[in-house]
Amino acid sequence: MNQYLINLTVNAEERYLVARLDELAQKALQGISVRSDFLDLRQQTLGEAVAVQYADIIWKMDGGFDAAERKRLLLAPVWEVEEAMDNHIEYLQIKPTDKNENTLGHRDYLGAIMNLGIRREKFGDILVHERDAFVLVDKSLTDYLCQQLERVGHSKVITERISREDLRLPESEPLTINCTIPSLRLDAVLAAACKISRSEATALIESGRVQLNHQVTEKIAVPVKVDDLLSVRGQGRIRLDEVLGVSKKGRYRVRISKW
Repeated sequence: MNQYLINLTVNAEERYLVARLDELAQKALQGISVRSDFLDLRQQTLGEAVAVQYADIIWKMDGGFDAAERKRLLLAPVWEVEEAMDNHIEYLQIKPTDKNENTLGHRDYLGAIMNLGIRREKFGDILVHERDAFVLVDKSLTDYLCQQLERVGHSKVITERISREDLRLPESEPLTINCTIPSLRLDAVLAAACKISRSEATALIESGRVQLNHQVTEKIAVPVKVDDLLSVRGQGRIRLDEVLGVSKKGRYRVRISKW
């Protein structure tokens, strides 16, 4: 692993991940098609940095559907056809047996899966609807989850494999916010999106409740770039969609999505 990749990392965990991804790239150079575990946005940035170092492989990020948040890095020798790259992802539907059950949320489904001893990196997005949920998983886990995932929260559930065509994506649209902010600092973007004061935004950040591209940061002045994703405990998710310009008073006109 070269010094450039090492310099991109901020801790030992990221260095281990980059080393592992670099090992996968080396296998692709040897003619073997490989794939990573599911990566969050920060990890995807590191994965892309690894992949672009090698001209003799092809690669792509794939989470099982176009708008997936968690994705796998697929790597293959340069002679491989991209369309033939196998993401090894399968789709499960989780349905409460009580047809009146509509209180289960993302945290309930996530906890139920992880309580079976499955690490977070082994499955992708969880898409929650009013009366069921869908989860994207590594192929090796499909049978195990179908057999063992029988309860979510206090509800009994049925877990079964479905086809890609039967996957239902969430229908809710994010709230679009057009506003002006004094800077592109994290505290300014957070305050505008959540309609709170800068001091309240600072408190959220410094208490460790804010993630920037899935990495907790306690730095209020860290810059936010277009397409960066903020996750705020208790406040939802925020994305800076576009910087539309700068006013005469030096304020940034921005478009933000919040959901």
